[in-house]
Amino acid sequence: MVGLVVLAGGQSRRMGQDKARMAGGIRRILTEAKAAGLTPRVVLAGPQPRGEELEREGWTADADVVLDDPVHATCLHDVLVHVFNGDLPSVVLTPCDAVSIDREGFAELAAMPEGVPLDPSGRRQVLFSHLPEGWVAAPDAERRVEALFDDLEDQTLGSVADHLATVNTPDELDTVRSRQQRGIERDGS
Repeated sequence: MVGLVVLAGGQSRRMGQDKARMAGGIRRILTEAKAAGLTPRVVLAGPQPRGEELEREGWTADADVVLDDPVHATCLHDVLVHVFNGDLPSVVLTPCDAVSIDREGFAELAAMPEGVPLDPSGRRQVLFSHLPEGWVAAPDAERRVEALFDDLEDQTLGSVADHLATVNTPDELDTVRSRQQRGIERDGS
């Protein structure tokens, strides 16, 4: 059994909106993960009372657990170190701005050997890692998120590697949507 941990931290200054609510947001991600059989599904919601807000607004209906950041956390590194303390089953990580991830992508991430997937350009995509059961995120002195994953092996994916893109600007979101639309038109769907 492989679960899911969605990183749904909050407002993006560059996007000018909450990434967890963008392009179907975490509701779409959780639905796709559920369809792929990932369980449990955990949402790391961000600072309190964000988890409660997301639940109240219906964004987390397919989540098994919604967690607010620990009070002492000031960055994603701190949250990951707190949450990945050896108690979780094997999980796939996913950031909430993964607007292209779908059930096929989740199924392939869950089926790949534990480690860090490589995108089509060969870059490590640590926020899509398949983590082993009981994984512990050992703190990095510089609080670098990437350093938490240094001991995990690189994993090559098939066509799903194209779905590992995240969006950081409105232009990137438009580009992804345009690419998705062209794919739909090409497939005749």
